[in-house]
Amino acid sequence: MPKFLIRITFISGAIMGFLLGLLLLPSHKKTGKIHLTPESKPVVKPYEPWFTGQNLQRHVIPIDTLRYSGLDYYTESMYLYNKIRILCVVLVHKIKYAKASLMTWTKQCNHIELVHLKPSKIGVKRKKEDAAWPLLCKTLVNTSKSFHWVFVVNDNTFALVENIRYLVAPLNHSSQYYLGHAIKFWGVKYNVGSAGYLISNATLAALKLNQRNSCITDSVIWNLEDYYLGKTLSQLNITVYDTRDELGFGTFHGFNLQKLFFPGSTTMSNYYKYSVYPTPCCSPKSVTFQVSNSNSMYTYEYLLKQLQVFTSGTLGNRAPATQINKDEVWKSILKQHGYTNTNVSAEEYYEFWVNLVSDPTSFAQKIKTRN
Repeated sequence: MPKFLIRITFISGAIMGFLLGLLLLPSHKKTGKIHLTPESKPVVKPYEPWFTGQNLQRHVIPIDTLRYSGLDYYTESMYLYNKIRILCVVLVHKIKYAKASLMTWTKQCNHIELVHLKPSKIGVKRKKEDAAWPLLCKTLVNTSKSFHWVFVVNDNTFALVENIRYLVAPLNHSSQYYLGHAIKFWGVKYNVGSAGYLISNATLAALKLNQRNSCITDSVIWNLEDYYLGKTLSQLNITVYDTRDELGFGTFHGFNLQKLFFPGSTTMSNYYKYSVYPTPCCSPKSVTFQVSNSNSMYTYEYLLKQLQVFTSGTLGNRAPATQINKDEVWKSILKQHGYTNTNVSAEEYYEFWVNLVSDPTSFAQKIKTRN
């Protein structure tokens, strides 16, 4: 069997196992319990009471109707997108991961900032200001206060921003929150960067006030920006919260799905050994997990965001009332991009598409803006 078929089969199997696991987890409601420690600060609040408090009502619309009725519907995800403004800060180690992020999950962010981290090279003199923490700190200090939440994540992490909004919707962003997967290391409680972390607008304001003069720490370890952020916030009396769901399952995950679902593959790691709150995997409301390669992001994007299950309806099987000439389709695309003369040759049309998608970053931004 060709290697690429083996890889596709393996990835598909892992994803199906993950999705089946999420479907089966609710069956544990009778036995699932959160084991609170004396220092536990639960943050997860029920979403439904908050939704009802907004004087909103939801109606289930079949996928067939959404796709083929020709009508516009204001969906719950659209409402939350406009209601809860999230800035996504992606720490870039490898360009291919950053490009994959821009083409997939970050489309649900209200705005995106890329922080390009410089690799740590042995034998090369390094400047403190080029370390991960000063770079992240400067980005946060210069961030607009118009965002309700700031989500910081590594480039090899896939995030479900919709689930982040479900998590934070009942919370007041004007209060100080610092959310993620909490560990305690070197006497500091902080949210580990491999799982991503959230800070509220009020926390960002406190950080700006504290760090407005300098973001350079006397002793900077190159890639421990998560530790230094937690240390800085702890000095401001802003500490970690318990982000497990109501059944006690973790929502922020610093491993890829293969490791998360192989028993014993992660339990002895420092990630779990130093966890402030025991976190069995995995919540149906999970918000982050890592990917083993950049191509996996496109697979997850398709399975989690684009693949749709049609359980009823016949609109999609009907021929359109007005048939559209095929030539009008590609001509309309040219007009959208400023072409007044649509009488182009096949070679010219091919060259148009090559130029359009040659820069994945700008192409992703164009598609995001149009959507």
